[in-house]
Amino acid sequence: MHSTMATNASGSTPRGSETILLVEPDPETRALAVFMLSRLGYCVLEARNAIEAVKLYAESPEGIDLLFTETLMSKVNGHELAQMLSRDHPALRVLFLADAGYQRLTRSVAQQKGLHFLSRPFTMRQLAGKVREVLDIPVARLTAAGC
Repeated sequence: MHSTMATNASGSTPRGSETILLVEPDPETRALAVFMLSRLGYCVLEARNAIEAVKLYAESPEGIDLLFTETLMSKVNGHELAQMLSRDHPALRVLFLADAGYQRLTRSVAQQKGLHFLSRPFTMRQLAGKVREVLDIPVARLTAAGC
């Protein structure tokens, strides 16, 4: 998939046309993220948990450009889900959604492993910028870093 537009010189909100698999157990957070991402031009597939996410990932004929997943979920957490999906697709881009406290606790590990987080709560501009930043990472950097 290809980006349709990055931030332009006037500083407008970054947009795209890629496919994002959103995994979020909370229905309100999921609905808000789907709304925002759709308004930004992305195709969004939504899942409530890792089991639904794996099924959607396997059924997606066009492929998934970004896994945007809650970090803390029951049964299979976001990190485990990312590892499962990227095992066969090492170029999968991953963005974790986490509370600011969790992100602070894991900052050093995240930096060492090249993980990307978006803290909750977030604005549409923050979401747009972080999604675009992760989608624009060169594939070579992704496959070298692992998940």
